[in-house]
Amino acid sequence: MIVSETGQTCKPKKILICEDSMEGIFSAVYDGWKYGDYYEVSLSIGEPWEQEFFAGYKTIPADSVKFRKVIRSIWNKLGMTAWEQIGYCAVADDAEKGTAIFHTLWKALSHGQCNRDIMEELADPYVNHVFKMHTRVWHEYHRFLGFVRFREAGGGVLFSKIKPENDILEMLGPHFQNRYPLESWMIYDEKRSKVLIHPAGEDCSVRRDVHLKIEQVSKPTENDEYEQLWKAFCDSITIEARRNPKLQQQFLPRKFQTNMTEFIK
Repeated sequence: MIVSETGQTCKPKKILICEDSMEGIFSAVYDGWKYGDYYEVSLSIGEPWEQEFFAGYKTIPADSVKFRKVIRSIWNKLGMTAWEQIGYCAVADDAEKGTAIFHTLWKALSHGQCNRDIMEELADPYVNHVFKMHTRVWHEYHRFLGFVRFREAGGGVLFSKIKPENDILEMLGPHFQNRYPLESWMIYDEKRSKVLIHPAGEDCSVRRDVHLKIEQVSKPTENDEYEQLWKAFCDSITIEARRNPKLQQQFLPRKFQTNMTEFIK
């Protein structure tokens, strides 16, 4: 124990460094469990810019076995609703997400507890942080279900470019796979340089560190039948007298309009 300036004792810090992925974060949660009683545990997503004095650091590699064990514990002990809320947080664009997830699970499951109502305890700062991250990711995910626009990229492949704040690319896969099962398509996350690929009639897969020449793939052309039909439809239902750009922006922020066919001149 460390004695503070006020004379109070506090736990030494243990900072676990993990990769920014579900597997990486929950592997660190698994390893962090053995330190929870003796240390103030934090999770650092990637190498920290600056290291704290009097803190111990340990790098935790992603481990699929540890990941699955943690996930099963959440499913079995806290239920699928809690898993959805906590799982959404793992893809949030938030440097403190790992620490918030760890302490929420520690509060719910440590020392033999099984608090299935943990996500209702919003007075707890970590639970509250998880709740807010889940809400933010959920809203962005559902917006992109409606705002993704495809255009033909050649060879019969449909292409879409997105730039979400949170890492939701894989989450979009099941929806569009069910919607376009017989089409070959891909969705490119420009912010993270990765692409979700769906060959016709097959399952989706993700490729990382992909640097596409967007100008060649996504540039509109006069011969793009899908794009021209969609623009014609949007023009046909538009009532000029009722056009309200400010109201439109409330429901459809400008950051989404950048890659939407009907807004590309």
